[in-house]
Amino acid sequence: MLRTTKEQAAGMVPGAALVEPPDLNPATPKDLNVQLTAVQQEVMISGKKVLAETYNGSLVGPTLHVVPGQRVNLKLANHLGTSTNLHYHGMHLSPEGSADNIDLSVKPGRIQTYHLDIPANQEPGTYWYHDHDMCEGNGRPMPGMTMSPAPANVRCNGTESQIGAGLSGTIIVGDSRETLPPAYRGITARTLALKDTQISSSSSIVYPDGVLEPASPTVRLVNGQYQPTLTMKAGETQLWRIANEGYAIAYDLQLDGATFTVVNQDGIPVAAPARAKHLVMPPGRRFDVLVTAGATGSTWLRTLAHKTGPDPFNGAGDEYPDTPLMKVNVQKDSGNAGPAATAGRPGMATSPQIAGPLPGSHPDLSKEPIARSRSIVLNDDGGNNFWINGKLFDHTKPTFAEPATLGTVEEWTLTNKAHQNHPFHLHVAPFQVLSVNGVAQPRADYMDGVSVPHAVNGKPGKVVIRMRFTDFTGKWFFHCHITGHEDTGMMGYLNVIAAG
Repeated sequence: MLRTTKEQAAGMVPGAALVEPPDLNPATPKDLNVQLTAVQQEVMISGKKVLAETYNGSLVGPTLHVVPGQRVNLKLANHLGTSTNLHYHGMHLSPEGSADNIDLSVKPGRIQTYHLDIPANQEPGTYWYHDHDMCEGNGRPMPGMTMSPAPANVRCNGTESQIGAGLSGTIIVGDSRETLPPAYRGITARTLALKDTQISSSSSIVYPDGVLEPASPTVRLVNGQYQPTLTMKAGETQLWRIANEGYAIAYDLQLDGATFTVVNQDGIPVAAPARAKHLVMPPGRRFDVLVTAGATGSTWLRTLAHKTGPDPFNGAGDEYPDTPLMKVNVQKDSGNAGPAATAGRPGMATSPQIAGPLPGSHPDLSKEPIARSRSIVLNDDGGNNFWINGKLFDHTKPTFAEPATLGTVEEWTLTNKAHQNHPFHLHVAPFQVLSVNGVAQPRADYMDGVSVPHAVNGKPGKVVIRMRFTDFTGKWFFHCHITGHEDTGMMGYLNVIAAG
């Protein structure tokens, strides 16, 4: 039985200095060989011992550093009691073979080697990896998945319970500071991996039966720490790489008294860097932002109170409280910190204005000829059935009979008839968001996941996106990234073929 947030946080000591997630590899040679070991073990969360599922013993998986043009050979050793696998979220990798192939499933006691050829034009930015093992309702892998050899009869937990128990970590491609004006290329960069935990009365976040519930009280963590403290110097500008690496819960981030300058979204340098007072982050979303400290003092990074549907008490979305995540202390700088050190309220100042487009940003597709238009309708019954185009996910059948062709641009209309937001994620490539509920979006606003608004008074939410199919044939999967929705049917795929 889950306890209240206060009870779950009991025994955790807030205020410790923020610690970066461990590095899987500090160097990035041309050919990189690394290993992740998925293992269940106790971890320390701000002084409290909790049972979790980990990569290499860390609640926040170690950060994988890669560079464009690199060959990465990554061994996944499965020491869990359930089958598992890996998805390299946001990366432009083949969905086939031993690359970003979620059809692979690794049984307990087995090792799967992933061969990742990082494209020479992979954009510098923040990505992440996580379990993506797909199970039927009876706990067995779905038909069509390729299983590693014996043992034969093993448990198969879904994506929700495995990510919820801890199986996710950060990928950093290159260094997004290199896309910024010279004055910002040497600034300090921080990784902020956001996760949420629901801790049972036995001090465990491992749920073999998949009993996670986004609406239940939860503890929000930054880099696996409870309300840590980040220290900056007055007038200092830093780059924060923020990633929502949780299984279901959305964030509405605010840095009290400050703004963020968004320079990278979902791993893509932005065409028009802009200041933002808050960052809405459904599961899977990443932002690289610049923040500037003001006068000495302290402030908080928090997630604001918000709802994902009109009536959380009747199965129509979830409701989240205002929650402080990380304290930011600003100390006096011994040098010349400039006007930002004395401007505004203590703590934080207005972040810098950067001119775009930034190198690596994507071209505007809004005027491109489109090869095909498609419609994707998201819906649910308010319970445990989640559909795309009126059907539960069928691993043996693509969502559309007509495949997409490499080199073409398509326009998809995402319609949400449900009474809760559904964050839509596409594998293999990002897409450009053209409009949300009829409102045009900023030019070349690319991402690999977008929250499709819920229906209001019977009128469905609607998002229009465009994408270009490049480089890789095979199954391009898409799904709601509330992992419980994905596990119970809100998922599909499109076959992509080479041009004739």
